[in-house]
Amino acid sequence: MLYTTILAVMSMLLTIVGVSALGLAQHHLTVLAVAIPALWLLPQGGLPAVLLLMGIGMFGAVLPFQPLALSVSLLMMLPVLTVSFSPRGNWQVAALLFAVVIAMDAGLLALQSEEKLTGQAGYTLLQVLAVCFIWLAARYWRPVQANYGWPLLLAVPLWLGGLTPAALVVLCIIGVIVALQTLYQQSQLVWVSRLNWVLPAIAFATLVVIPEFEVPNPVLVSWLLVLGSASLAEYLLNELESS
Repeated sequence: MLYTTILAVMSMLLTIVGVSALGLAQHHLTVLAVAIPALWLLPQGGLPAVLLLMGIGMFGAVLPFQPLALSVSLLMMLPVLTVSFSPRGNWQVAALLFAVVIAMDAGLLALQSEEKLTGQAGYTLLQVLAVCFIWLAARYWRPVQANYGWPLLLAVPLWLGGLTPAALVVLCIIGVIVALQTLYQQSQLVWVSRLNWVLPAIAFATLVVIPEFEVPNPVLVSWLLVLGSASLAEYLLNELESS
C-alpha cells in the first residue's frame, strides 16, 4: 500500500514539475523532445504505443502556437471520455456531458476565430483529437515488460543545447507513464482510475496557482464547467449503479 501511494504521489509531483517546465519550454519544443518518449515506448508497446505517439506528437507539435492554459485545459477530455464510455455508462448521461463539452469547446473556437483568444481554432481541434488518441492508447494499454533505456540519453543533447526545460518535460512524461504502468501491473486499477481525474486537474491547477502563468478567463470558466459536468456525470452513474 505504501509503495502504491508513493507511485501516485510521484506521478502528481512529476505532473506539477512537468507543467511548470512546459511553461518555460513551450516555444522551444523540438522534434527530438517528442521523439524521446516515442522511442522509449515503441519497442514493446504495440498499437497503443503508436496511438500514444500520435497523440503526444500532435499535441506537442502545435503547443508553441497555442495558449498553454488552453492546451492543458483540454486534458480534462480524458476523464470526460472515461466517464462517457464507461462499462457502466448511460447514454443519456454521456450525451448530456458531451453537450456541455461541445458547447464549451465551440465557445473557445469562436473566440479564437474572432481573435479574442490567442491561438488558432484548427490547432485546438487538432489537440482535441490528440487527447482522444491518448485516451484510446490508455484504454487499450498493455503493460510493457521492459523498455530500452538508451532513448533517455537523447535528453542530454536538449540539456547541452540549453533546452533544459524541454529535457525535463520529456523525463516527466516518461516518469508519469512509468508510475501509471507500474500501478496497472500491480492491478491497482482504482488508483489508475483516480489519477485519470487527478492528474489533468493538477496540471491545470498548477497554471492557475503559479503567478507567472496567464490563464484567460474564458479558458478558466470552460475548464471549471467541464470539470463540474464530468464530476456530476460520475456521480449520476454511481447513483444509477447503486439504485
